[in-house]
Amino acid sequence: MSRLFDISWTEQSFLLIFAFVGPALYALTAAGLYYRVPFAGFLAWFIFIGPGVAEFTHFVFPLLEPALSPTVTTSITAYTSGGRLVSEMPNYWIGATGRYYFPGLYTAVLPMIPGIYAIYRQYRTPLERGPTEARFAPWR
Repeated sequence: MSRLFDISWTEQSFLLIFAFVGPALYALTAAGLYYRVPFAGFLAWFIFIGPGVAEFTHFVFPLLEPALSPTVTTSITAYTSGGRLVSEMPNYWIGATGRYYFPGLYTAVLPMIPGIYAIYRQYRTPLERGPTEARFAPWR
């Protein structure tokens, strides 16, 4: 991401957010939905739309030309526009590498399945849901 968009997004930042903070929020959201906490429903929609539906971007990233040294196929170390030094930034642009790949590409569909299903479940008509489920509730 750092090389693609010229931002200071390091592997350490990625792991902190997506490997530690994200799963903790998912677990708290699940517990909140179980105990019918309204704010958990709000967070659930971010999970349904963000990791659930927006994962298709992994299929677009290999098609985008990187902002930093697009023709260099090896990893680079450079200062990003924010002035931070980011090391070992690989190039995943298909135009330079000849390979259609981006990290997370092969597993991007997995979170899309429950995310899209959850959105579908929320938008079923009240007749399909029955009279007791007619109101909006992300935990149903």
